[in-house]
Amino acid sequence: MISFELLAERVIKKIDEIKSNIIELSHYIHSNPEIAWEEVKSSKRILEILKSFSFEIDHVPPSTPTAVVARKTKTPSLSVAFIAEYDALPKIGHGCGHNIIAASSVGAAVGISDIIDQINGSIYIIGTPAEEGGGGKIHLLKEGIFDGIDVAMMIHPSNRTQIVKRTLAVKEVTFKFYGRSSHASATPFLGINALDAVIQTFNAVNALRQQLRPDARVHGIILDGGVRPNIIPDFASCQFLVRAIDLDYLYEILEKVKNCAHGAALSTGARLEVDISERVYEPFLPNYELSGLFRKHLKSLGVVPDEEDEMKNLGSSDIGNISRRLPTLHAYIAICDRNIPLHSSTFADMSKSPRADEVCLIAAKALALTALEIIISPDILKRIKEEFRRSSSRGQSYQG
Repeated sequence: MISFELLAERVIKKIDEIKSNIIELSHYIHSNPEIAWEEVKSSKRILEILKSFSFEIDHVPPSTPTAVVARKTKTPSLSVAFIAEYDALPKIGHGCGHNIIAASSVGAAVGISDIIDQINGSIYIIGTPAEEGGGGKIHLLKEGIFDGIDVAMMIHPSNRTQIVKRTLAVKEVTFKFYGRSSHASATPFLGINALDAVIQTFNAVNALRQQLRPDARVHGIILDGGVRPNIIPDFASCQFLVRAIDLDYLYEILEKVKNCAHGAALSTGARLEVDISERVYEPFLPNYELSGLFRKHLKSLGVVPDEEDEMKNLGSSDIGNISRRLPTLHAYIAICDRNIPLHSSTFADMSKSPRADEVCLIAAKALALTALEIIISPDILKRIKEEFRRSSSRGQSYQG
C-alpha cells in the first residue's frame, strides 16, 4: 500500500491545482447570499463543480431541495462525509462565513477523491441547507442521508482558532396574545392590551434569568406590537430562543418560560396561544480522537490553535444533531481579529478577504488529510468509534 506521506502529497498537490475553483466558489456564494431554504444558486454552483470532477450526484429529499449529496466511491466499507453549509443571514449576508465552509469542504472532497482508487473507502460531500434556524441537517438525518456514514467533518470560520467547542441545545417558542381593541384615550377600560402581555412576559423572563445556570440563555424579540398608539392592541406576539448545554435542562427552562407567558396572560386578561417548534438543535458531542487528528494536520500546515475553554462563548447549530449520531468534527479557524463578532456585517466583509481565502485552502487540506489518515488507518477509526460509543452512553449531563 502507498504510504500516507505520498498520498498526502498528492492530495495537497491536487488542492493547490484547484485553488482557483475553491476561492471562486467561496466568492460566488458570498456575492449571492441566500437565506435558509432559498440557496438555489449556491447549491447549483456546488453541483456544477462536483460534476466537473466526476462526482456521482445523488437525489436529495423533496423536503430539502437545496441540499447537495455527491460521492466518489471505491468500496462501501468506510465512508467519510465533508459537510457544506451555504445559507446566509437575513440583511447581513454571510456574517457567519458559510461560503468558506462550503468551499473548504468541496475542496477537501475533490482533493482526496483524486486518489480514491488508491484507498479503501468512499468520500461524500453533503450540502446541508438552512443551518441558520431551519435545521437542514435534522431533515437530512430523518431522511437517512447520513445512514452509513462513519465520520462527518467540517470547519467553521471564526474570530479565533479552536478545535473543540461545545454548542448549546436550542428550542424556539412563540407566544401569541389575543386581547380586545379599544380607544386608548376615550375608553381604555373596555380594552384588553395584548402588548402589555408581551411586555409582562419579557419582564418575567428577565427576572427568571437570575436563577438560571451559567450555561443557559433565553432571548427574544417582539414580532407584533399593535398598529397605532391610540388603539389598544388586540394582538401581539413575541418569540424566544431557549438554550442550555443539555436537553433535560433545556426543557426545564422552557417550562419556566411558558409559565412567564401564562402569568402575563392571566394578569392582563389576554388569551394566550403557545407555538413550540418541533425542531431542536442538540448540544454538540465532541470526539477528541477525531479532533486531535485534525489538530495535528492543521498544525502541520502552519496553523496553531488557540488554547480556549470549550465551554465559553457558545452558540447553537444543527451540527449537534449530527454529532450525536456519528463521530463529528466541527472545528473553528480564525479569519479575523477577536474584536470582530460573528453575525455582523464586518464579519461578512472579512469572509471574502485574502485571509479568509487562505484559511479556505488550509482548511480544505487539513480536512482532506484527516479523512485520508482515517481511511487508510483502521486502528484510528476504531479509536474514534470507541470514543463515540463511550461518550454517547454517558448521556448529556452538564459539565460546567
